Amino acid sequence: MGLVISSNFAAAFAARQIEINNDGLQKSLNRLSSGKRIVNPADDAGGMAVQLKMQAAIKRGAVTKNNIQNAVSFLQTQDGVLQTATKVVDRIAELKAMSLDATKNSEDIQNYNEEYQVLRQQLVDLQSEAFNGVDIFTTTQGLSDSTMDGVFTIYTTEQGNKASAPSVRINGVHLSSVSSTDAMVSNSISSGYSGAVSSMTSGGLASTGLSMDGILSDLQNLANARAVNGALQSRMSFAYDQASISKINMEAARSRIIDVDIAEESSRFARQNILMQASSSMLSQANATSRTALQLLMQ
Repeated sequence: MGLVISSNFAAAFAARQIEINNDGLQKSLNRLSSGKRIVNPADDAGGMAVQLKMQAAIKRGAVTKNNIQNAVSFLQTQDGVLQTATKVVDRIAELKAMSLDATKNSEDIQNYNEEYQVLRQQLVDLQSEAFNGVDIFTTTQGLSDSTMDGVFTIYTTEQGNKASAPSVRINGVHLSSVSSTDAMVSNSISSGYSGAVSSMTSGGLASTGLSMDGILSDLQNLANARAVNGALQSRMSFAYDQASISKINMEAARSRIIDVDIAEESSRFARQNILMQASSSMLSQANATSRTALQLLMQ
């Protein structure tokens, strides 16, 4: 190409390279300063969309972990009540056994009955225990409808209540009632066995309807309820572990998309910085070619 003074293609090309290198340098600076590989959506539009969904899932995962922990606290509180109820029924069994002593008269049995009556009421009171204002026990035995008090569905993943999402059902536990028709502890707290002892075989603790078989059945029911409670706590523990692992893996996956590799980006920054300096120097040299043509004209 001949030596001309009306245009300077070399300078224009060098100026264009300065623009390109400056853009690359700015991107590298933005990534290093923010720690993010995707600073603008234009850097990786698809990756930006994916990491946004992952970020939302991570936040839901953190909430899920809290929900599982709250469920464990609920179960622990329920188990505490069941433990107390077991002690109460166990004491009622002792009172019933003492009332069967042939050497006791009706007044002696009435003395045992006084304690029995208050213990019976204690079981009824335990039925109304709540956790943060939420009923711990159902009012009717055997309920599994999640819309009823005392029945709960715990969602154990960030999917929430999405169709087919994993969940744990806490079925209703019925502790006691003043009715004799639907009580777990069906004999010891029935309203039919309240009141004073009227004879050796009727009234309160002395009633033949309050059998040792019934009380032992109550103890078995309470033991079963505690076993189910413990099994649910164990499952919740594993569910919490899984939720924690899933959240960690999701954070790692998002990091691989959104976060910048500092070592790699530092090398890229050094390269872009050198190219920027080189293109600036070449632009200066290109601008000097016009002065060479003027020198020829001045000779």
